[in-house]
Amino acid sequence: MTTRRNFLKSSSMLAAGAGISSLLPNSTMAAPAKSAPSDRVNVAVIGVGMGCADLAGILNNEWAHCLGMCDVNQERLESQAADFKKRFPNQTGNMKLYKDFREVLSNKDIDAVIIGTPDHWHAYIFAEAQKAGKAIYVEKPVANSIAECNMMMDLQKKYKNIVTTGLWQTSQRYFMAANEILRSGMLGDVYKVHIWLCQSSNPRIGEQDAPVPSTLDYDMWLGPAPQRPYNYLRFRGWRGFWDYGGGQQTDWGVHWIDSAFDGLEALGLNHRTYPKAVFSTAYKHPETFWETPSMQTTIFQYENFHIEWTQQVAHLYNRNQGVAWIGSKGTLMCNRDGYELIPEKTRDGVLEAQAYQMTGPFEYRGVIDHATNWGECIRNKSIATNSPIEKGAFATILAHMANISYRTGTIAVYDPNTRKFVNNSEADAFIKPAYRAPWKFPAL
Repeated sequence: MTTRRNFLKSSSMLAAGAGISSLLPNSTMAAPAKSAPSDRVNVAVIGVGMGCADLAGILNNEWAHCLGMCDVNQERLESQAADFKKRFPNQTGNMKLYKDFREVLSNKDIDAVIIGTPDHWHAYIFAEAQKAGKAIYVEKPVANSIAECNMMMDLQKKYKNIVTTGLWQTSQRYFMAANEILRSGMLGDVYKVHIWLCQSSNPRIGEQDAPVPSTLDYDMWLGPAPQRPYNYLRFRGWRGFWDYGGGQQTDWGVHWIDSAFDGLEALGLNHRTYPKAVFSTAYKHPETFWETPSMQTTIFQYENFHIEWTQQVAHLYNRNQGVAWIGSKGTLMCNRDGYELIPEKTRDGVLEAQAYQMTGPFEYRGVIDHATNWGECIRNKSIATNSPIEKGAFATILAHMANISYRTGTIAVYDPNTRKFVNNSEADAFIKPAYRAPWKFPAL
C-alpha cells in the first residue's frame, strides 16, 4: 500500500534523479497549508448523488457545516440525510431537507451550494445561485450544451462569485506529481495525448414505461428537459440520453480532457485554446436502450499534436482509464491509481528517459482536497479555486464538440469568438437547447 509519506519520499527521489526537485511545489512535497481559523462555511447540496461525495469532502473540515440537502427523490433524500447525520453529527445539527432548490438559494444563512443534479439542470441552478450570491461547486460536466457553458462563464464575469467545478483530478497528488515530471521536459517532443475509458460494449437493456413513484417529483426532475413518460431505467441511466447528458464522452471524458490540458500546460504546449477541428466516430449497439454511443473515438486536432479520446473494451497500458502524454523520449501515463513513465530506447538499447512507476490505491483524498480548496477560497474570499468555471467549461465544450461531430457526421470546427461552428449549420443546431416551459434559458 502506498502511503502519503512513501509517495512524497518516492517523488522526492524521482525529482532528485531527474534534477527537478526545485520545481516540485509545496502541494506535492508537503501537506497543503491551511488558512487561519475563521467563521464557518455553511453549505447545502442540491442533488444528493455525486453531490454528497463532494459534500463529504468539504465536511472533512470542522469549519464546514451542512445546513441543507435538496432532492426531488424523497426516499433518497431522507436516506442520505440520515447517513450524514450519523457520519457528521457535529456539522449537520441544523440541517434542513428541501424539495425545491429555490428554497435553498433563498436561505440567507447558506453561504455555498453544491450542484450535483443531472447535467441538464446544472446551468439553470448555477445561474440562480450566482444571482443569489452563493459560492458554487458545480459537478462535471458543467452543463449539457455549449451555449449553457458560455452563459455560465458570462455570469461568472458579471457576479464574480467563488466557483469551482467537479474536475477534481486537478487536485489529486498523482496528477500533480505527473505534471511536475512533464515540466522537467524528460519526455522530449510530445506529439500526442491519449485519454481513454474501457468498459463493456454490451447493450443496456431497457424496460417499459411505468407510473411515477409517489416519492419522486418527476416533473421537477425533468425541469427544462422535454416532457417524457417516466421510465425507471431512463431515470436511473439518464447519462445515456441526450436530453440529460452526453454519454461517457461528457461524463468521464471531461475528466480526462481536463487532465490532458493540465499536462499540456505543464509542457508549455497549450493553455486551453480550442482545437483546429474535432472529429468523432462511434459504435452504438443496435439493441441498446441508451441513445448515446456504446463505444466512441474522438480526435481533437492541434497544430503540432493531437488528443485522442477512446471509449473501448480493451485496456490501454494495462489500465481501464487514464491519460498518457506520448513523447519522443518516453510516455507518461497517469490515472487515479498512480502514474508510470515508460522510456523509449535508442537503437543501442539505451533508455532515453528514466523509467519510473508510482502505484497505489484509488484515492478519494483528491475529492477531499478539491472540496477543501473551494472551502478555503470561500474563507479567504478568493475566486482562485483549483478548477474555476472557465476551466470546467472548456473541457465540457470540447466534449460537446465531439458529440456534435458524431451526431452530425461532420468535422466540427468551433469559433469561440462567434460561438458558432464554422460553415456548419447542422452542428449549430446542437449549440443551444430549447427549454421546456415554464423554465427559460437563463439571461445575464
